[in-house]
Amino acid sequence: MKNALLLFFILLSNAFFANVTLPAIFCDHMVLQQKSKVNFWGTADPNETIIISNSWAKKTATITADKNGKWKIEVATFKANFKEQTVTIKGNNTIQINHVLIGEVWFTSGQSNMEWPMRKVKDAKKELSEASYPNIKLFNITKKIANSPQEDFPKNCKWMPCDSISVKEFSAMSYYFARDLQKKLNVPIGIITANWGGTGAECWTPEEENRSYPLLKNLFARWENWDANKVKDSISFAEAKANKLKIEEPKSLYMTSRPHRRPSVLYNGMVAPLIPFTIKGIAWYQGTSNRDWANEYFEQMSALITGWRKKWNNPELPFYFLQLTTYKYSDSNLASIIRENQQKTLQLPNTAMCSTMDIGDLNDLHYPYKLPFGRRLANIALANSYSKKVAFCGPLFSNSAIDNDKVVIDFTYNSMLNIKGTILNDIFIAGNDRKFIKAEAYIENNKLIVFSPSIKEPVAVRYAWNSTDKANLFNGDNLPASPFRTDNWENIIIE
Repeated sequence: MKNALLLFFILLSNAFFANVTLPAIFCDHMVLQQKSKVNFWGTADPNETIIISNSWAKKTATITADKNGKWKIEVATFKANFKEQTVTIKGNNTIQINHVLIGEVWFTSGQSNMEWPMRKVKDAKKELSEASYPNIKLFNITKKIANSPQEDFPKNCKWMPCDSISVKEFSAMSYYFARDLQKKLNVPIGIITANWGGTGAECWTPEEENRSYPLLKNLFARWENWDANKVKDSISFAEAKANKLKIEEPKSLYMTSRPHRRPSVLYNGMVAPLIPFTIKGIAWYQGTSNRDWANEYFEQMSALITGWRKKWNNPELPFYFLQLTTYKYSDSNLASIIRENQQKTLQLPNTAMCSTMDIGDLNDLHYPYKLPFGRRLANIALANSYSKKVAFCGPLFSNSAIDNDKVVIDFTYNSMLNIKGTILNDIFIAGNDRKFIKAEAYIENNKLIVFSPSIKEPVAVRYAWNSTDKANLFNGDNLPASPFRTDNWENIIIE
């Protein structure tokens, strides 16, 4: 009888009192950003009082849930160290989060090359056996699409100490990035990653930002046409296959059969639940799936970066990325325009980039050697977010001038500009006829001088504007020059 009464009162109390709950990002082994006011949030009863305490400070923080039961509060953190901490959240119930570290927290995201797991990297067995870094914590966001911003991740998302098991399916590029930061900074590192192969930047961008850029209206017009035409195109495509005709799958069928390609659905499902978790910055690798609309890519990246910064309420949030690496694309001109627009993205504040033309594989889109990619991302962060004296960027085209029969090219990050080898590969020059031919080049006063005996009145120069793995213009830090063109001519392809 006593047990029955006790159960009755427990059930009665649960009917009147809702438990305090936290999003999945708050759990054992999490890392909190050092020397910050980090955000905690969750749900409770309307007007319930929530008290947060922690093991690193004597002060407690108190917040009252709003009329909808939602609450958010800032908690101050101190300088990073390796001592494990606890955080306690108390309302009608008590939640204790254990094994908490204070350090540096980064969010990484992108498509397939950022998603590429450690189990598939070059020398995977050896790399995994050495991947024991208990002060690096991993949080891998499960793939999810959503038509509206979600408030939480699936419950299988959790923080895990980095070891040979936890890192096996984790983003290799992100792991190498975190490992270099941990070694160079000597603090705990929290790395949160959200990736999906074959996705465009628009999938990761908040809808209101996608709609706020005039050029991106094309994005929604395309999807309206694909949705409108998919039934008709499906019938004609099926008939063509039945008649054994060789025909490419219509874009309407290809795209609409991939719901993860729709605008904003990955932001909604995989990024929105993370916000406003306090992070140091963002590392990004993506671009391949935007080639068909390469001319929109600057606006698309502006929308993504600006949109994320607005959502995090941090206009200075660092956003670092790598330029699209070498690969034998069937549309090398469009890939080159993506790279050009990636460099253009550096107009946005607190962004930085490095070329990767020397570390990819012309014949392998998913080159498994991810170490140099992660290392370059880490060097960008070390130089720009931690003021370390680390080289992070190769020569970037800044301007050009015509000097009689020569074109003089100037760069930023051009210290000790040099050509690896006897001649500069993949350098092309054109006159008024817009026909590019191979050029000759030499370096003088850290400028590139380009000419051809065949062209007395040069008009334009392009470098590495073709499918190549032989581009060999570097600076003294052994970092490659970004591909460039001095013209803005359209639809000119260099083989």
